[in-house]
Amino acid sequence: MPDHDHADARTRDAGGPASTPRSTSAAVSTLPPYPTARLLGTIGLSALALVAVWTLVLFVGDLDIQVYRGGVIGLIAATAAHLVGTMAGAALAPAKGSMAAYLASTLVRFMLTPALAVSLYFLLPVKPQPVLVVAAAGYLLILAADIGTMLKAMQQRSGNASA
Repeated sequence: MPDHDHADARTRDAGGPASTPRSTSAAVSTLPPYPTARLLGTIGLSALALVAVWTLVLFVGDLDIQVYRGGVIGLIAATAAHLVGTMAGAALAPAKGSMAAYLASTLVRFMLTPALAVSLYFLLPVKPQPVLVVAAAGYLLILAADIGTMLKAMQQRSGNASA
């Protein structure tokens, strides 16, 4: 019986009929990788654009400085939640695949954004409405850019796989 096991091992190593582990690993490697760098870049650029727009509103709209500070805190909460969610998705992607990891990361962001906004509100003396409203708006706007990035990455990968 041991000679038979060695024969199977030699056949597997030679790529013969008993090479099912290689075909399984090939199937796993065809899963598209999680586009962590692209998502982090999109989140960073979106956050910078939102802070720039919010600062423009401060100067053009004659916004109260307390409202502005509350809005910046809300944007920080939304950005931090997106960054943590993306990293959680990147950690899950090798085991669960990109799409399942992205859905899990979206859940993390959805839960973390209000928790961070409320926590920051209680830590800092600012008006609550701007913190919560701008955190929710920032979350949605960053999420829209993030979804676009994820869809584009998936389309490029599926286009490369079919080519």
